[in-house]
Amino acid sequence: MPRARETGSWVLDPIEVFDGEKDLYVYKRPTSKKYQLYLKTLSEGVIRESTKKDNLDEALEYARDRWYEIQSRQRSGLKIIKKEKLLFDFVDEFLEAEKQRIEVIPKKGITKDTYRQKRVHLDWLRQFYGSRSPKLMQIFFGGKGNKTSVSEYGVWRRKESKTPPQTNHTINAEISTIRGFFNYLYQQHLIEQTPSLKSVKNEASEELRRDYLTLSEWKRMVPTLNAYRKDKSITARQKYNRNVLYYAMVVMINSGLRKGEIKQLKWSDLERNPVLKGEDAEIHHIISIRGATTKTGKPRRVNSPTQAYFNKLRELSGISKTGRHFPYIPSSHKDDFVLCKEGKGDQPLGVGTWNRCWQEIKERVINAGGDWMENKNITWYSFRHSAISFAVQRGVNHLKLARNVGTGLKYIDGVYYHHESEMSTNELNKGRTFFTKSSELIEPQFD
Repeated sequence: MPRARETGSWVLDPIEVFDGEKDLYVYKRPTSKKYQLYLKTLSEGVIRESTKKDNLDEALEYARDRWYEIQSRQRSGLKIIKKEKLLFDFVDEFLEAEKQRIEVIPKKGITKDTYRQKRVHLDWLRQFYGSRSPKLMQIFFGGKGNKTSVSEYGVWRRKESKTPPQTNHTINAEISTIRGFFNYLYQQHLIEQTPSLKSVKNEASEELRRDYLTLSEWKRMVPTLNAYRKDKSITARQKYNRNVLYYAMVVMINSGLRKGEIKQLKWSDLERNPVLKGEDAEIHHIISIRGATTKTGKPRRVNSPTQAYFNKLRELSGISKTGRHFPYIPSSHKDDFVLCKEGKGDQPLGVGTWNRCWQEIKERVINAGGDWMENKNITWYSFRHSAISFAVQRGVNHLKLARNVGTGLKYIDGVYYHHESEMSTNELNKGRTFFTKSSELIEPQFD
């Protein structure tokens, strides 16, 4: 008498599904009333699963349907699913494969943040299906009652999801992840084709422009920041964190560094500018951005007027001034993070500290009358954005500015350029002649 598995219980009264077909039968276990299916395949071994039927005719019908399904999948070159796995049973497998792609150097793989975003994107796909995991053969449909095709995910995300994103750009990023998930299923021969997902129209670059601080807003914000970091009611650890992040802001708004770049900055990345002399040599310096820490994966050298602020950060870290030249760091601290946890130079300041302090700063600025914090989307990135915008207003050469901040010329013009009417009087009046006679209603003339 054949067994259900080599080390398992005995098969009771096997019943062939097709006469003479010894590799396909149903049977019962001694302790179960439900019929079990035994199916032996040439390519992937034996399949054993419950028919979930206690009626013989229904069990045989199930077995025949399962056999036809498997024959069809084999002819199509697809893998046999030994258990009736559902769509989201494969999410962890996909994410594990994506986790293997995480690289320190951008462009060679994905970052930890990108991996985290992919997990969030797939959580939205779960919500699209109403937290119901469909069968693989039903993934072309979604939503409640299978009424909405997954191709309409973008429309659902914009109009029906609990918290629609602020931009279509975000929706398209989610769709890209979901496409990747379905492509993974296809490459694993689990589905015959990938469903079509319709992208949504992206906003123009001007609409995606990140909000920035005007010079007036920044000046009004500084006293609040000083009060925040000098608060006498806080602990020594809180005071340290607040001061570190204050100087991080000041460095970003003067240098145009990205948040990710300054977070990973080490003292060995700082050096003096040997070309400068006198007062300039005490203000300006060079920041070497390693390719592994920047968004583009390309290293660059940044000219920055921020020596004083890095000296403050050095003092906060308890590093004594050493040597004749900036950054005045002993060799034992060269590999320490500039923005580090208190007393732990080998550990960058934690994400939780960045987020918690930013929420506190926003609340303080709003309470102090800084309504721009509510009316604009001011984030840590806004300090880089503001630095570039200020440079454009000062008339800095766009090519040199683009090289210094590590962005393209088209982004300087299309994303970072801001026209402020209040600051444009002299430029707009170039060549203009004004007439004093009120009776003369004539067009202004130009020289």
